[in-house]
Amino acid sequence: MGVVDNVKEIADLVKKIGDLELYRKILNLEGEVIDLTHKNRSLEEENRQLKRKGEFAVGMSYTEPFWYAEGDKIPFCPQCWEADEIAVHLLYAGLMSGGHRYDCPKCKYTFCSKHTPMPGHK
Repeated sequence: MGVVDNVKEIADLVKKIGDLELYRKILNLEGEVIDLTHKNRSLEEENRQLKRKGEFAVGMSYTEPFWYAEGDKIPFCPQCWEADEIAVHLLYAGLMSGGHRYDCPKCKYTFCSKHTPMPGHK
């Protein structure tokens, strides 16, 4: 039996006794317990996401001018990663004067690099 169930059971017992003031307080307590339970679940999910993000960040490395994840040859947007720690793969947009062009689908930045393009592109 969980905390919410225990509070409901106590509320039912107090209702049978007939103490309306105590019953109202128990109902308020029940609402607070439910709110805290929701907040706790939310924080647990946020914690899981932060842990995953932290584990991912450990595998990131910088090879100028881009960030790469371990085992991933597609670069990540340096603007999104460095500003917000959001890992967004860059899209290879082709060859342009001065190097290879990469576009970020999230922040819309365009990057030009003299580094070789991603595998499969010429």
